[in-house]
Amino acid sequence: AHAYASGYDGERLGSLNFGISRQTNLIVVEGAITRKMAKVLKITYEQMPDPKFVIVMGACGLRGGLFWNGYHMVNPSEVVPVKYLIPGCPPTPEGLLRAIRTLQNEITDGKAQNTIEFKEYKFEDVKRARAKLTPPSPKRVARNPAIVIDYDRSDIWREGEDLLKKIKEDFGDLIKNAVIIGKNRICVSVDKEKLRDVAVKARDMGFDHVKSVNVIDVIHENKFIVEYHVSSYTREEYISLILNIKTEVERENARVSSLADIWPSSDYMEREMYELFGVYFEGNPWMGRNFLLSPDTPKFPLRKDFKLDEDTYIGGEG
Repeated sequence: AHAYASGYDGERLGSLNFGISRQTNLIVVEGAITRKMAKVLKITYEQMPDPKFVIVMGACGLRGGLFWNGYHMVNPSEVVPVKYLIPGCPPTPEGLLRAIRTLQNEITDGKAQNTIEFKEYKFEDVKRARAKLTPPSPKRVARNPAIVIDYDRSDIWREGEDLLKKIKEDFGDLIKNAVIIGKNRICVSVDKEKLRDVAVKARDMGFDHVKSVNVIDVIHENKFIVEYHVSSYTREEYISLILNIKTEVERENARVSSLADIWPSSDYMEREMYELFGVYFEGNPWMGRNFLLSPDTPKFPLRKDFKLDEDTYIGGEG
């Protein structure tokens, strides 16, 4: 936007932003390319008429930026042929316009040229100002913080206390606890053996759909927290309310009952949580089948015990 606004006016250089792939010849990749977006990038590129070119800008586009070691990152040059790379986080408008001018020059004279040359850096030429200091020992070791979902925040939604009381009465012994966790937010805790009974009761009360299904990996407590966020389109008193139904399952036996037959809108979200965390929703027919991720994605990639790639630094002596 900065490069094509009034300050730089990139259009005066003979380039015009165009949003239709079949009538343009240049793609500017502006951000990280994930496995999901790689297919879209490839299809868009294939729809463009020849000759066609690709410029990748920014740290996210070049190598994933802060997401560089994520399981889902793809290098754009592995998907489409890239002509020029623009470094920076963020890249500058001057850098983008320089790359476009360089591409135009290549189209004119057939020669690809870098617009800047970086000096070769030698580690052995660097003199240390002082000896390397060993970090001091930690004064104390803190325990891992607890993951608390159902903390009481009734002070920020006083109007919901009557509704909370009604929900507690309606659910009765089916739930372990119910608290206000925010405005229009109530969390109920339930044993996993009673999850389906609570879901049926909530549906009969008027909670007619699931907005999201979430899994939290609490590795230091050796458990998963499974959450269903449900609401209502039909009961006026529940339309603005999100009810968080949460239960806990062991990491070694991460199995919990599916609620897809009670709330069909939870079906595909349960599939996602299985592929990302490995929590098995018993009764969902999609369990064990590939749904969301590409076949070469690591198994259960969002588990905290999944080791991400580490960067490698190579330096000389001195």
